[in-house]
Amino acid sequence: MYSQQIKTFVQVAERGSLSKAAEDLFVTPASVMKQMNALEERLGLTLLKRTNHGIELTEAGKYIYQSAKQIMAESDAAVLHAKTIQQREQKTIRIGSSFLNPGKVLTDLWNRISPAPSEYRFKIIPYDDDHEQILSVVSSLGKKMDFMVGAFNSRQMQNMSCFLELGRYKLCIAVPRNHHLALKNRLSLNDLHGEHLIVVKGGDTLYLDHFREIIKMTHPQIILEDAHYFYDMETFNTCEATGSLLLTLDAWADIHPALVTLPADWEFTVPYGLLYSPDISGDAAAFLEIVRKALHDPPYLNTSL
Repeated sequence: MYSQQIKTFVQVAERGSLSKAAEDLFVTPASVMKQMNALEERLGLTLLKRTNHGIELTEAGKYIYQSAKQIMAESDAAVLHAKTIQQREQKTIRIGSSFLNPGKVLTDLWNRISPAPSEYRFKIIPYDDDHEQILSVVSSLGKKMDFMVGAFNSRQMQNMSCFLELGRYKLCIAVPRNHHLALKNRLSLNDLHGEHLIVVKGGDTLYLDHFREIIKMTHPQIILEDAHYFYDMETFNTCEATGSLLLTLDAWADIHPALVTLPADWEFTVPYGLLYSPDISGDAAAFLEIVRKALHDPPYLNTSL
């Protein structure tokens, strides 16, 4: 709300030196001098005079300095107050975020589909990827957070919440880096014969139950090992420690530094999206409807969510 020349002039007046003002402003003394000359020419006033002790203000300069200080203070206060008003007007969306299921997936999508500036602001609510506590986290939807983002295909989760699909993740295989299969660029099901493959135990996830049944019927040579219904970092640690393989997602390719995530010769995918309370309302419900409509708008369907 005030010019850079005014800001520089105040700095020169307070420091009594062009070079010291330049240091404070991270510019050259020549740049400061150029700004002061331009300001004096624009105002038609002589503001500064050189002395043996540095730069001093003329009488006109002293008056302009006092007025400039007041203008800067009032302008800064006005901007701060306006920002406070704007924050009150903005609607806050609380997004649950964890290491395996980061909220960034949703914020990145929103940045592509929302008008700028947006009336919504995001508050990230962190939670742990703990297979024993995750259902408790889901139960907090609508209370502590509005949305969670991820491949939440568990029947238990969806029985206590609603799900909006945003896209699909590919099923891949995580392999310990010292495993002989880690040298491959891609895996076939035949490559897995005789190997122990850690998979979510059956009974809770339709897509993975289907995967397990196909493997059992067509490739019984693959030894399936049950994992908890919900992956956490201990699942990946177990894969690395035991030398077993792990059914994973392409989105988790860089989760564990001691594992290599490889694509496989199959078309298995699982949906990922937004998990939210069945009783969603208010700002969160309006936000959800905007996202839902955008997903059916062709410009956004081909984005890499």
